[in-house]
Amino acid sequence: MPVNEITASRLEYALALTTAGIKVSSFIPERVVPPVVIMSPGSPYLEPVTVGDGWTMRFDLMVVAATAVNVKATEMLEKALEALILANPDYAIITSIGQPYALQTNNAEFLAANVAVTLRINI
Repeated sequence: MPVNEITASRLEYALALTTAGIKVSSFIPERVVPPVVIMSPGSPYLEPVTVGDGWTMRFDLMVVAATAVNVKATEMLEKALEALILANPDYAIITSIGQPYALQTNNAEFLAANVAVTLRINI
């Protein structure tokens, strides 16, 4: 089955991060198993570029650290954010990293931060 450019771009970005050693879910999973980076569509998800051809595609990445005491979870989250920054491919732009927060899921609490990313794609 042929893959469309939107799906191909999402999977290519996830593969680039995975190749760098980052555990990535290219969709929102039913169960969160940290440490992990979860990709979800940003807003707006797709927007035509104003100059030239192409589209801007946005993702929100949820960086989730493993369960630990607060000081250790903070260190693990910061290490994961640094790894994401260093692994981010040239064709993707990290536009912001939000403040850490407590993510409650799976009957547990994890330290997480949201990262906004934009890609330029051609359809």
